[in-house]
Amino acid sequence: MDEKIKYPPSQEEFFKQAMERFECTQCGTCCQGEGGIYLTQEEIDRIAIFLNLSPREFLEKFCLEKNGRIYIHTREDGYCYFSQEGRCSIHAVKPDPCRRWPFFPPMLVDQANWETVRNSCPALAPFKTLDDYLKNRIL
Repeated sequence: MDEKIKYPPSQEEFFKQAMERFECTQCGTCCQGEGGIYLTQEEIDRIAIFLNLSPREFLEKFCLEKNGRIYIHTREDGYCYFSQEGRCSIHAVKPDPCRRWPFFPPMLVDQANWETVRNSCPALAPFKTLDDYLKNRIL
């Protein structure tokens, strides 16, 4: 009988452990598609400094506002503006949603959500379930 997985005591601890063991294939799939990469003011300021722009210049050139939030815009090919050959050109200062990929809390709560992330991230493809990932990567 399979032993029940013991999850770390906190979500942040789980995230830390999962990311420490995550092996990105740098396929760039996570950088494709409109949506999700919203920015806080701190992130806007940090990225603008990194790009040697004022926050206003950064917003005008690379962002859009929708539903009261600021998002990084995508290029015509559907990829994030900062994706270059599967690599992030602002990796050192990338926003929190990018830092957390593929371990967003909603993706980890049930098998259907796990399948969504597994099918979009080659690094997770070998792991049929979250428990399988945990057994092979964390524990």
